[in-house]
Amino acid sequence: MLISARSHLACLGLMFSLSMLSILAMSCLPAAAQSERRAVSLQDALEAAIRNSPQVKEEQFGVMLRESQRKQADAARFAQLDLTVVGGPSPRARGNQLDSPDSKTNAEITGVFGRAIFSIIQPIYAFGKINNFRKAAAHGIAASQAAVHQKATDVAMLVYQAYYGYQLATALENLASEIGGQLSSTLAKVQRQLEAEAPGVDNIDMFKLQTFEGELNKQINDIRQGKALAATALQTLMALPPATAVEPAKTSLRPDQRDVEPLDTYLADARRLRPEFTQAREGVKAFEALVQAAKADYYPVFFVGVVGSLADATNRDRFTNPFVFDSLKDDVAAPIVGLQWHYDLGITAGKVDEAQAKLGQVQQKSALAEQGIPFQVRQAYLEMEQHRDNIEATKGGFRNGRKWLVAALSNFDLGVGEGKDVADAAVAYAKLRASYFQSVYDYNLALAKLDHVTGRDVALVKTLLPDTRSRQ
Repeated sequence: MLISARSHLACLGLMFSLSMLSILAMSCLPAAAQSERRAVSLQDALEAAIRNSPQVKEEQFGVMLRESQRKQADAARFAQLDLTVVGGPSPRARGNQLDSPDSKTNAEITGVFGRAIFSIIQPIYAFGKINNFRKAAAHGIAASQAAVHQKATDVAMLVYQAYYGYQLATALENLASEIGGQLSSTLAKVQRQLEAEAPGVDNIDMFKLQTFEGELNKQINDIRQGKALAATALQTLMALPPATAVEPAKTSLRPDQRDVEPLDTYLADARRLRPEFTQAREGVKAFEALVQAAKADYYPVFFVGVVGSLADATNRDRFTNPFVFDSLKDDVAAPIVGLQWHYDLGITAGKVDEAQAKLGQVQQKSALAEQGIPFQVRQAYLEMEQHRDNIEATKGGFRNGRKWLVAALSNFDLGVGEGKDVADAAVAYAKLRASYFQSVYDYNLALAKLDHVTGRDVALVKTLLPDTRSRQ
């Protein structure tokens, strides 16, 4: 009867309980404690869930990290100032370069000195090291932005599952109530006939109907549990207060009406829009640049600049002889041109090998995306077609089952039918009707999944992303 739909709700509940167990523990309060009920549209649920998702925000901070690395790489092109300022006790030095009453071997500390040492260095050529770091940072930003979009679409899929799951549970609950009302009416009539000792009615009819009623009540409890779980999942995803109960504004479950395009169109869209492809492409480019930056460490960095120092002391005379330099009293500055070259016995080679190994890892992830994503698109497309066909197959079946049930009830009311005929018709109708609702749920979710595996949902989530910078 309702077993397949009930099992799906149980799977849905298991998924949410495992993925958000710690959060759900705070949200699962008794219904009596909830003081506010809020009906939300699917669009509102998606917006709130993506805007408040810690996982999405975590990925957004990853973008900010890459942007800070880009700033560092950009700034490496410009001159850098190093300044050191020191001060301390000063040995006395009087006289001039030819004669002085003071001695270095018998210094007398009678004053203090201050000294500033500075260098301004402008890199002019680094064999592509700086430019490759800039390229790597730029591609890293693009890859991190794609990771944000991927995480946001993952959150959106959870919303679709919870939202459609609530609609499915509501449809099954209404179906169960419909069957339960008809069953109660039939049981009451059987009871009256037994009491009147009417011919053609015996206790077996009563027992069979009561057995069916007990199974129906159990499934109603399971359906309501699944419905409550779907509502709690929506509440959690939207980050609503525990006292706020949430439900879809549209509780009826109907097939999503949209035109389905050919499979080749979805395959082409996946290659163009899927965030994983973007991450793979940008990741490969980033690590290719990092490999070249690592190789640049084999060569020197050429630079120009200015170096010098400024100093003064309270107890030392200043000499004017250019061959005598007093580091505690004299000022000096000079333009320079030079190179800096670090050489080691294997460290740089190891760094190059490390960068190449990471590049290889990203290339294999790209190859995996090339293989796996087209399969995911084909699988989602086939599932969508299957559920669409199931809707048509079960639609005619449950309508005929409904006619059967009406006929069985009429025959029973006229005294020409048996109670077991009513029970059999009710079971068949409920089973096909539940299968229809399950097919509608699966079809709607399959369409959302098809958008997900092709990357079409990225355009939606981009407009819903939170602004983490404004919350710093």
